[in-house]
Amino acid sequence: MLGPFERLSDLGPELCASVRELPGAVAGHDRAGQEYCGLIYQRNFEAAFFATFPANESPAMPLPSRKKSCYPVEVVNDPDARSIYVYADYHSHPGITMFSEDDLKLKNQPFYFRVQFNPRCEIYLYELQTRTVFQLQGKEFVPIKKVTYDHLGF
Repeated sequence: MLGPFERLSDLGPELCASVRELPGAVAGHDRAGQEYCGLIYQRNFEAAFFATFPANESPAMPLPSRKKSCYPVEVVNDPDARSIYVYADYHSHPGITMFSEDDLKLKNQPFYFRVQFNPRCEIYLYELQTRTVFQLQGKEFVPIKKVTYDHLGF
């Protein structure tokens, strides 16, 4: 879908701008709307970043639990790639929010990094290994929150 980009901080705004044009991707503060998700990857052992087309396999309206979800594709189909390294998954929130508690749970983290953005194109990065949330500010990801699991004792 998108790429190549030398830096993840260059890909993020372009990805957000593309996804927000899709049906239901912008819902403001409303619980309606559609989440979209996909993969951010590198190919051929190069440093450049690419993004897959977004999937929207979940219902557009709130789920019975009032939670939305999206399931990224599991395979990257890039005919120009001899090798693929999936760097992160990404997903959009149709409302003006950042990561939800469920977004940060270990069981929901298929990769070391997760990128999330909202209709304002506020872009967040979650690094699983250090449990740190970063926000894209200008051209840099700046740490804004440490995720703790106090209720689990660590």
